[in-house]
Amino acid sequence: VGKQPIRETNIYMYLYFVFFIISGSFFTLNLFIGVIIDKLPPSQKKV
Repeated sequence: VGKQPIRETNIYMYLYFVFFIISGSFFTLNLFIGVIIDKLPPSQKKV
């Protein structure tokens, strides 16, 4: 009783969290765009 978690003790965890969120979002976006590009029919240019 009376022992609460100490906040803001490790600044590196904030940096890790931000890096994790950005890299996870980048990976998910690349995966989503890759699937869309893969499923689109190839366009043929008429010259």
